[in-house]
Amino acid sequence: MYSKLKQKGIHHVCLRVPDLHTAANFYINAFDAEVVAEWGAEGKEDHAFILDLGTGDFLEIFGSPEPFSLGKWQHVAIWTDNMEAAYEKAIANGATVATQPAISHIPTRSGQVVHMKYGFLNAPGGETVELIQDVDADAH
Repeated sequence: MYSKLKQKGIHHVCLRVPDLHTAANFYINAFDAEVVAEWGAEGKEDHAFILDLGTGDFLEIFGSPEPFSLGKWQHVAIWTDNMEAAYEKAIANGATVATQPAISHIPTRSGQVVHMKYGFLNAPGGETVELIQDVDADAH
């Protein structure tokens, strides 16, 4: 169910992919996304899904045989609490590995250090998905 509970932050990221159902099923099966809204006519360019990736973080997906030329985002990052399981599940659902997971300790200008494990996958729709897992400062 579509919810208006989230009041701030990003409402959604929109993807245009060659195959709407393949892309939607990838996010549903690999990342447990939920369809919260669907509209438009099957097979038409106005057919879209809104998927909730968790806590109101929406991904809107349109199917379009033509490339979308207004711009390009580099990737969408999805948080996970188990990198290895998330990689396996994504690959089992059609993703390919762009990079293997790695741990990084990134110093910020404020002096804080961000500790994360991350990796990149190529989703079946052609988009790049980064997975991020928070790790402890002593992780290697």
